[in-house]
Amino acid sequence: MFWIYLIGVMLMPIVALKLFMKYFSGTFLSLIMKLMHSNIETVKTKLFDEAISKIKSNKKNERLEILELGIGTGENFRHFPKGSNVTILDKTDLFLPYLNESIKKNNRNDLNVSKLVVSKAEEMVGIESDSMDLVVHTFILCSVDDYTKVMNQVYRVLKPGGVCIFMEHSIDNENKKRKILQKFIEPLMGDCKFLDMKKVLNSGPYDHLELKKYTVNRSLITFINPVVYGYGSKS
Repeated sequence: MFWIYLIGVMLMPIVALKLFMKYFSGTFLSLIMKLMHSNIETVKTKLFDEAISKIKSNKKNERLEILELGIGTGENFRHFPKGSNVTILDKTDLFLPYLNESIKKNNRNDLNVSKLVVSKAEEMVGIESDSMDLVVHTFILCSVDDYTKVMNQVYRVLKPGGVCIFMEHSIDNENKKRKILQKFIEPLMGDCKFLDMKKVLNSGPYDHLELKKYTVNRSLITFINPVVYGYGSKS
């Protein structure tokens, strides 16, 4: 009886967390995503400026065709070039209520959100090959079923001369204590996994790849470190 009681006590926090994530995951994840993005804003601004300057698939004064994978809370909208056509692909419509809020908050009524696609990133149903000047994904490769398929799909839909911008949290192979913490909390994080993102992104199909690493100093979210970011292009 004692061991049954002990196991029950040990399982209670896990069950409680899973119930919390089931019924309040949208609100909870939106808060986490906003916190994460607010702590990488300076780096993200520089990344978007650099990567967008490398796009060669678009004629001058034409609207950019942008695909964002995983809308999240719409934190990337502020960085999109003025007047862009935006397609959003997400495996769930959980975050769609945040879409208009983000557009209004960032004063981005100039953006034309032309299509909302509810689909897995491994499939990208309804998105034509060679149709996008820019693809953006931030903190989504950790939760897909097959990151190789996702990157191949990104490459497929990019126009020649197009660019993919990414920011992804990674397993920390240099900090043993953090890596232990990441492995401990991973089973509690639903679909999210801690992967070696440098290795993952290097395995992608891009013809040119720029990779950098950033460390978030905010104590509440240091478990996401390191953040691997950069861009890949299609010739």
